[in-house]
Amino acid sequence: MTDTQNANASDQEDYRHCEEYFNDVSAPLAFDETISNVQLFIGKCAPNQRTVLITSGATMVPIEQNTVNYIDNFSTGARGAASAEYFLENGYQVIFLHRNTSIKPYERLIPSALKVLEVGSAACCFSTVKVKADQFVKVRGVLEQAAKYTPSLFLLPYESLGEYMWFLRGISIELQQILGSRAMIYSAGAVADFYVLQRDMPEHKLHSDVEPTIKLSLTPKMLLPLSNKWAPDCYVVSFKLETDPSILIDRAKKALMTYHHNMVVANILATRRKTVTLVESTGKVIQIDNPNQANDIELLIVKVLEERHGEYIKRS
Repeated sequence: MTDTQNANASDQEDYRHCEEYFNDVSAPLAFDETISNVQLFIGKCAPNQRTVLITSGATMVPIEQNTVNYIDNFSTGARGAASAEYFLENGYQVIFLHRNTSIKPYERLIPSALKVLEVGSAACCFSTVKVKADQFVKVRGVLEQAAKYTPSLFLLPYESLGEYMWFLRGISIELQQILGSRAMIYSAGAVADFYVLQRDMPEHKLHSDVEPTIKLSLTPKMLLPLSNKWAPDCYVVSFKLETDPSILIDRAKKALMTYHHNMVVANILATRRKTVTLVESTGKVIQIDNPNQANDIELLIVKVLEERHGEYIKRS
């Protein structure tokens, strides 16, 4: 079997694995209604405007059908929230698909000791904010920015891995059908590597007097169908986090070859606020340095992506 045939067989196996996942995991409540609201939001996009779907935060994996216990992974969603702000400032509509407990755009800029929040599902993050006098000017500026960009921001929370996957597929398909190349998918969410099949879950809560046996299955790699079936004309950006600098670029290039998307934002855990490397499907490698860590490196990332996306639209 040739390398091409091996690759095609691997792709088909990945597609099959993804379909099995959606057959096993039920759609979120009110899924159709939510996707209808997403359609309306995307439809507001001006003729030359662009829309970006940003995924942000961790994904919870239930281990019981009536969930009390679960597996989680650590992600604050800080990178996704900061990126959303800079995309908005660059004229994008933003669909922010985020963990319900993760950081949200503009909220991150308000010191936690100062705020009293009521979070809406598809509106500006803030309802009431109480501040000290010496923080008034800074906080007012943040609130003014949030209010300015609220019409261009669609907040969609999820909790579990299953909810995340269903919304990712549904929104990607809508972006493809409505906007095509004018849409970007910026996959900054921390997707769990493992999950528990429905048939492998106990119906009720696991008890602490019996040592549990939990069978984990590999989470299917959704980046392949995302880039090739759900949203083949959209500009797709993934993230690669490593702890070993010697393998970072090779791993990013391998991801691009495997999943056929447009760019990988590659970074090392210890230096992710200071340096990132953008690896393009064309083979071009761009290193972004942020020596002043008082500033967000996401500002620099989004600036490059906005330029590359514009070039991609012209080629399309």
